[in-house]
Amino acid sequence: MAGTSKATYVDSEFMQFAPLIVLLPMLAFPIILFLGRVFNRNPFWKDKMKEGGIIALIVMAASLLVSLLLIKDHLGGFLIDHDTIDFLWLNTHTYSTGGLAEHTLGFGLYVDHITVMLLFVASFLCLLINIFSIGYMNTDPINDNRNHRFYAEFVLFCSGMLGMVLADSFLWLFIFWEIMGLCSYLLIGFYYEKPSAAYAAKKAFLTTRVGDVFLMIGLVMMWDLFGSLDYAVVFDEANIKAVAAESAGTLQWALGMMFIGAVGKSAQFPLHVWLPDAMEGPTPVSALIHAATMVNAGLYLVARMFPFFGSEYLQDDLVDLAFIIALIGGLTAVMAAAIAFVQHDLKKVLAYSTMSQLAYIFTGLGCAMYLANTLDWKTDDADHYIVVIAFGAALFHLFNHAMAKGMLFMASGSVIHEVHHAHHHLHHHDHHDDDHHDDDHHGDEHHGHDDHHHDEFDAQSMENMGGLASKMPLTATAMLVGSASIMGLPFIGGFWSKEGIIANAWRVALDDPRFFLPAMCVLIGAGMTGFYMSRMWLKTFAGKPKTEVAAHVGPTNTWIKIPLFILTFVSLSAILFAGMGFTHWAPDSEYGLMSKKSLIEGIVYEINHAFANSNTFFFILTYIAITFGAIVGPGLALSLYGGDLAEGETVKPWMKPIIRLNAWAFDRFNFDNKSVAESSLSKALENRLYFDHYYDMAMLKLVAGFSDKSAETDKNVVDGVIKKIESGTQSISKVVRSMTTGSARDYILMVSVGALAIFFLMWGVA
Repeated sequence: MAGTSKATYVDSEFMQFAPLIVLLPMLAFPIILFLGRVFNRNPFWKDKMKEGGIIALIVMAASLLVSLLLIKDHLGGFLIDHDTIDFLWLNTHTYSTGGLAEHTLGFGLYVDHITVMLLFVASFLCLLINIFSIGYMNTDPINDNRNHRFYAEFVLFCSGMLGMVLADSFLWLFIFWEIMGLCSYLLIGFYYEKPSAAYAAKKAFLTTRVGDVFLMIGLVMMWDLFGSLDYAVVFDEANIKAVAAESAGTLQWALGMMFIGAVGKSAQFPLHVWLPDAMEGPTPVSALIHAATMVNAGLYLVARMFPFFGSEYLQDDLVDLAFIIALIGGLTAVMAAAIAFVQHDLKKVLAYSTMSQLAYIFTGLGCAMYLANTLDWKTDDADHYIVVIAFGAALFHLFNHAMAKGMLFMASGSVIHEVHHAHHHLHHHDHHDDDHHDDDHHGDEHHGHDDHHHDEFDAQSMENMGGLASKMPLTATAMLVGSASIMGLPFIGGFWSKEGIIANAWRVALDDPRFFLPAMCVLIGAGMTGFYMSRMWLKTFAGKPKTEVAAHVGPTNTWIKIPLFILTFVSLSAILFAGMGFTHWAPDSEYGLMSKKSLIEGIVYEINHAFANSNTFFFILTYIAITFGAIVGPGLALSLYGGDLAEGETVKPWMKPIIRLNAWAFDRFNFDNKSVAESSLSKALENRLYFDHYYDMAMLKLVAGFSDKSAETDKNVVDGVIKKIESGTQSISKVVRSMTTGSARDYILMVSVGALAIFFLMWGVA
């Protein structure tokens, strides 16, 4: 039975179709699995249906279409409220002192400004990654006859993310959260026959479960405080007032427990160890986890806490939690960026970049929460504006990072895909009489190990690339634009949001000195990001090919090119999004998305705010951040890596200045950094600061030890008790059987004894 709650400010005719966004991919899951099992190896299924890829594509396109229709009705329509629809499955009644109380069980949809942002990101990127997957997964023989499993798990993953975004309660958020966790385990371990992939899947599953335990504790505490987990109840100002009067400290602890869950899902220190190893999954999985869905779930959970921080009844009560959120973000940003400095694996550079950029967003959210919790933002116009742009900058960076990182992972997949195929072609050119086609090993997920040739070629290592800008122009362009967005280069993608996060972090630091550390971390992190992202691009696309394989790399297929082309323009169009109010993303009609400002007015405002800020401190801070991220970091990378292309090789006009500048800097300033590379710090960074070593020790000594003791207890105690009960029961049965003689006299005697026993028992009680 369906029932719709009142929509106070938004009248959406598409709200009733919103469940299809979640249901369509969920229903596609069993369909793809079934058809894959039935029609596996069928030519039509393989060539035309792409082993389920086309079904997944249709389903995700439909989910995106419904999402866009829903979003259209809500753009510019938010004031302070939301739109909901409930689907009730069951009505129950429980008896209490006051009589019968009605309880409902069902699933509801909750659409507000945060939902709209994440809904577009998830549905849009899931579709593009689906397109990329068809070009990536269906062109490698190793995946033949098992792609249906990949696409089935893919659509279920997407359903979990979309359901989490649209859910109307923390309970349903948690349920879909766990669906994503299960699917991530299956997808990361897609090549389960490879020990490292199986290990990575288990590592991701167990590490995120640590966070999930704390999330459950927080939800139980929240239920105890509010008697419900529905957003409509817990975000109600009257209910917050009642809880704040008696249990403000307990609420902060509950939110803190939930934040630990977000730390696990978004791979923040100290629960970050699973994310780099998740690269063992196929590259589409990496793009899915890092860009569209899973890692953003933690950020979404924290953003959902905003009504508590912004409540006038909890003012100044949640400051410590806001600081912890910002601090974890700041520390993770610097740590992950430092480890990315020395990585040679293309995908792992991007993995640590993801950790670092998510940390930026956590810092931005922490600072926004602090401002909302300390300023009189609901009545004072100046304070209101500060809170709106602080929260908006964090969410806008989530948007920019998702688009850029999705593009970067798909671009890296394009490179790895073609490097692997070039390696395969070169080897088999000399062994054309051999029918072996890497059925057991894959250059991407299997690190290029080919048992037939007994070599150690790694198709993901940047040490085996170089000079690819001329051979893969679209991929090189996409990775250049994506890298520029992550670095925060002016006018491109992440600049508009990263500048806002840095500025607001320092705004808060001026008010509360504790925030000086996260503020300094995000500022230094800007320069570090500029270095390792430039290093990645130069080692991959500039200079001369480092191997014969790199010299024979060919262009990518059309399926892979389509999402790269689209996302390149999305990142380059960031100024348009900024002008539309994406930097002011909040439940506010004055400053929010599609506000009263025209597009031109919005663009002019953003440019003036960024480059000609009237506040001297923030004006200087902006240019310090630009210098670090756009000059110092990239300049150092230019002098260390790459160089000019091989003779006769040319690149597209927009990349020529970068190649020429790199060649000049490389020749002019290149120095021997062998001592730095061999230093103890460098070794420690290469070993991920030994966190994985400690993780393995913890798993071996704690988890494995606990499992052994549990097994021993189960065997000796539980099984022992059951066996004793069993043996005792058998003994009693033997005695009873011996008494069943068949004689009426014996039966009369037993009945008489039983009756007397009951009589004396009742008499004694009376």
